[in-house]
This record gives sequence, structure tokens and C-alpha cells, in this order.
Amino acid sequence: MINILVLLLQMLLGFFVLSVPTLAVFLNIDCGSLGSFTDANNITWVGDEPYIKSGKSETVPSAGNSPVAIQYTTRRVFPTRNKNCYSIDVGKGERVLLRAYFYYGNCNNSETSSTPTFDLHFDGNRWGKVDSCRTDPFYYEVIYLTKFDAISVCVARTSPDHQPFISAIQVISLDLGMYGGADPNYPLFFKRRINYGGDKTVRFPIDKYDRIWYDHPTAEGFVTAKSDTRIVATDLPDKPPEFVLQTALYNQNLSGSFSLTFSNLTATKMYTIFYFSELLNLNFSDKRSFSIYINGENISHPIIPPYKSALELNFTSNTSAYEGGYNATYYFYRTSDSTLPPILNALELFQVGTPLTDGTDNRHVRVLSMLQQTFVQLQNWSGDPCLPNGFPWDWVLCSINTETPQITALNLSNYGLQGSLPDFSALDTLQLIDLSNNSLSGEIPSFLGNLPSLNMLNLANNSFSGLIPSSLTNNNNLTLVYSGNVDLCAPNQSSCDKSVNGTSNLPHPTNSQSSISKNLPITIGIVISVLVLVSY
Repeated sequence: MINILVLLLQMLLGFFVLSVPTLAVFLNIDCGSLGSFTDANNITWVGDEPYIKSGKSETVPSAGNSPVAIQYTTRRVFPTRNKNCYSIDVGKGERVLLRAYFYYGNCNNSETSSTPTFDLHFDGNRWGKVDSCRTDPFYYEVIYLTKFDAISVCVARTSPDHQPFISAIQVISLDLGMYGGADPNYPLFFKRRINYGGDKTVRFPIDKYDRIWYDHPTAEGFVTAKSDTRIVATDLPDKPPEFVLQTALYNQNLSGSFSLTFSNLTATKMYTIFYFSELLNLNFSDKRSFSIYINGENISHPIIPPYKSALELNFTSNTSAYEGGYNATYYFYRTSDSTLPPILNALELFQVGTPLTDGTDNRHVRVLSMLQQTFVQLQNWSGDPCLPNGFPWDWVLCSINTETPQITALNLSNYGLQGSLPDFSALDTLQLIDLSNNSLSGEIPSFLGNLPSLNMLNLANNSFSGLIPSSLTNNNNLTLVYSGNVDLCAPNQSSCDKSVNGTSNLPHPTNSQSSISKNLPITIGIVISVLVLVSY
């Protein structure tokens, strides 16, 4: 009896393991929501607060009688900052499918100026330009190999009166071998995923990676085929669900060929995957064989779809310029010895992006992270501090003329910083540091005077104390501003004994010191302007 119970328990546990995703990451974030829920596709969604510290939650205004899924009823809006980012731990070297969803809700085409447009980024790479005035929810999808331990999804302001927002995010691990036919140094931006011959959209749980396969209307002259026979072998590299291999499209003319054209593309290179499976048990006198051409070039050997099995063909190709954009046309030609027309079961089409960035200098990223751990006021910033170009964090400036961006300025005036300064000497490309108007205390660190490129250091109006380090006072290339620190001793003082009334023995500033203080706004303005011109 005990053995029977153990066996039943093992069977139940085995069923449970098989009935849920076993992927390394299968994360679905409902932006602007606090709770979790499971949707009609059996996908569990969670709130977004663990992944972002900026923005505010909003309920999406009603869009009439059009019902939307629960994850579109809230959104996170970002009224401040140039760039706001979600940070999601995944692991370096993971191949992931990443989606960002958007739904504005009450878009009125007659008032498109009122609906926000903004940029979308991932891991410091440009992803797309979001125009939120659409009737239905929409999404951006990218497949790529991660270069960092965490994924960042960022929305960036491109118009001062438009507030970026986001509705939902999905991060799903793929097997490393999937999409291995593409160069791993480039992202694949989703354009089409079609289930030919199907009559409904297919996603999770039929596709365990929650790839969304759309059915396709049958054009004139074409017919669809469906097989109830199971595909016995589906060990294809990109692991399409068996369901999309059981239907197909072919020319009604048994001897005819066909073509597929995809327009309104924005990239010059495409990555395409075709899936084939024979749906009929052909007799010995029948044969289905065909080749595929693009731009007049044969890109395949003769294809003979297998019965009760499947094959795939993947390749990278160039697009053709057409009316201000690009298109891609694929021709399916029956071979001379074929008695049946070409057949196509499913397709995936991606635009190949520009090379994935390696990000800002990792040494500098680590130092900025240390500063964020030290000062709670800085912890709301995440994502790449410099990239993409033109979208740095609000309190840094970056070099853009180097292969790997580096930090050139810290603009932390009026940030409410308290306590002593940690050692950030690894930021060795700093040209300007503005720490004025905070509550920083303790001695001024000597490493500041040893930063090789530093030419402006503003420490005014803090609570620094002790002697100013000689590394600063002896640096002839540095403009130093330290007024407003009542416990700070002048460079020519030998001691820092305080007087009875509690004020320091700081003498009146010299003419040069006074000049620095008086000209601070002008000096700072000039330096910042020059850096902005260089950085943008």
C-alpha cells in the first residue's frame, strides 16, 4: 500500500513539473500594479514595484466599450527625468525574449498631439520610438543574448510636454541554441510570426516560450491545409510549437509557385525562419520539392518537407529600398521534378539591429553603483548611465567619442546629499564635479586633487571640515570653490582650532579666492555648456 502511495505521489509531482514553465526566467510584470493575477492564457503577472523606484501608478482611462486584458488597466507614468528604467536580474549570457507593452487608453485621433511619444531602450540600446496613439494595446519585442547580469527597459523623454509610460513587460528565457543561426552580437527585432493556415492566435501555454503566432488570412488563389496527424519529430533548433506545424498554406494551382512580400521595414538586414512539414501522406508518384529565392538569389537547396516531421530554414538577407522604406520579397519556386506546389507552415521574421553595446565603462558603472549605495537620493536611477547617446542619467555627463563611454562630470548640486564622500577615484575621466548646496561633512578627500582630468571642483555650501588637501591647493589646473563651509580651514593655515564663538579660524579669502566665489555661476555655466556640447 505504501509503495502504491509513493508511486502516485511521484506521478503527481511529475505532472506538476510538466504543467508549469521550467524556464530560467518567465517574468511578466504588470506596470503600475501592486498585486498579482493569472490571465486567461494561464500567465501569472506580478506588480512592478520590485523593479523600479521612479514614476507613479495610474489607472488607464476607459476607451469606450472595447475590453482590454487586466494588465492594460494600469500603467506607470514618468513625469520627471529624461530617462526612467526598470532593472530585472537575469544573468549574463542568457538568450531572452523581451517585450514591452503599451496602451494609452483614450487616444483620440483628432487630438494626437495630446498623446505622448517617446523613445524605448533596452540595455543601453535603442529599441524604438513609441507613438502611443493607437486603438488597441501594442508591443515591441526583441530577442538577444544578454551582456550584463541585469536587463534594463527604459522609456526616455523626447518632448518636454510628453510623459513617457509603460503598461507591461515580459522577460522569458530561451534555450541558448534557439535563434543560433543569427549573429549573437546583434539583436533581433520582431516583425512577423505567422501560423499559416491557422484560424486563431497561438501563444502560451501552447508555446511554452509565449511567442505569439498570428493566424493569416488566406489570399485569393491560395488554400490552407490542416492535418490531425501528430508531428512525431519536432526537434528543430528554434522549437516551434507542434500546433503551428499542423497547418499550412499553398497555391491552389497544383503546379504553381508563390511569393511573400513584407513592406514598411526599417532595417537593411532581415533574419528569417521558415518552417515546413508535409501534411499529406504522399503516394509514390507524388513529390513536393521547391526552392526559395530572395532578390533573385537562390537561398536554399531543394526543400522536401518531411511527413510526420518538420524542418526549418533560417538565413540573414538584405532588404530592398522601396518608397522611403525597405521591403523583402521571398519567392517559392517548384522544382522541375515536383508534382505538387510549395508549402509553408509557419514563419518568423526579424529586423537585424545594430551591434549590441558593451555599455558604459564597467569600472565607472561600479563606482556609480557605490555612490548610489552611499546616498539614498541617487537610488532612483538605473539602466546604463550614459547610453544611448543623448540619454545619460540626469546627474552625469559622459564622453561619446570613445568606443566605451566614460563619466566626465558629476552634477550633484542641490541633491540633499549627507555624510562623508566615499572614494570614487576610479572615475578617472572626470572633468567637472559639482557637489555644492548639499550637507556633505567630514574632511575633503585628497583623491579629488589627483583626478588627472579634473578642472572644476565646486564644494560650496556644505559642512566640510579640516584642512583642504594639498593635492587640491597645489593643482594649478583646477578651479576650486569651497566657500560656505564654515568649519573648513584655509590652505595656508597650520591648524584648525575653533574660536570661542564656534566659528572657524578661516581667514578672509584672498583676492583670487574671492574672485572664484563671485564668478562661480559664470564659471560653472561655461564649463557645463562646453561639456553638454561635447556630450551631445
